[in-house]
Amino acid sequence: MSNLVKKDNAERGNTASKSSKRKRPRSLPLAIVQKKNKKSGQPRPSVLQAGQPAEQSENDSEEVGSEVLEGFKLSLPAVQFKDIKSFEDFNILVDGLLLDSELSEDIRNKYYKLCCSQNAFLHDNLIKGVNLKLIAGIISETVNIADAMRACTLNTSRDEFATWDKALKASELFGMNVGFLRSKLGLLLSLAFDSEGATKTRRYIEARFKRVRTEDEIRNLEAKLVELKETYERYGADVERLKSKAEGYELKFQEQVLAPW
Repeated sequence: MSNLVKKDNAERGNTASKSSKRKRPRSLPLAIVQKKNKKSGQPRPSVLQAGQPAEQSENDSEEVGSEVLEGFKLSLPAVQFKDIKSFEDFNILVDGLLLDSELSEDIRNKYYKLCCSQNAFLHDNLIKGVNLKLIAGIISETVNIADAMRACTLNTSRDEFATWDKALKASELFGMNVGFLRSKLGLLLSLAFDSEGATKTRRYIEARFKRVRTEDEIRNLEAKLVELKETYERYGADVERLKSKAEGYELKFQEQVLAPW
């Protein structure tokens, strides 16, 4: 009887040993465990629970990956614009992520100069969580509008000014610092359309344009007149050359008309 008990206990011990080997969990990286414990304020088991579903294990892996990315984002140091000494030191960071690769060097260079004019990162107060592609588009649009404003003239239409202001206002709603561009745009619009000097200047430009257009019409008419004179002379030469033959043939035809039946 004691031999049967010993055999039974031995079999149970072997089964428990195999089960223990089969269910031994993997350890999470120490840095992630410490980060999770610190974040939650509660201790987290260093091993997965026996019998844990595969789906939950995959979710934990995704969560770990997310935390690693989050740790990377938080590891990027905050930089004050006053610390930027040249374009080579200039990087565009949004929510801890580098945005430089989303923009051409030309756009980044021009954006750097705009930031220098205000001694600040124009994107510092952007709404958190905005898509990085959208932010890159906002920065590019800001640079393009600044270029267009530099190139505008008194011939630039009100519609163009209105389009620029609408785009800048939309960027401002996202938190982009473009107030200085909108102020400059308002000043240019007032100078171009609302001042007495602008009115006289625009009348002068319009009159000059109409005079140039009239000169073009005169030149076209003069060229047409030369062409008409050449055509007239060509027809005159044909008349003189064919006149005698035509008159002789006409007399002959009339003779036949008047001849007796």
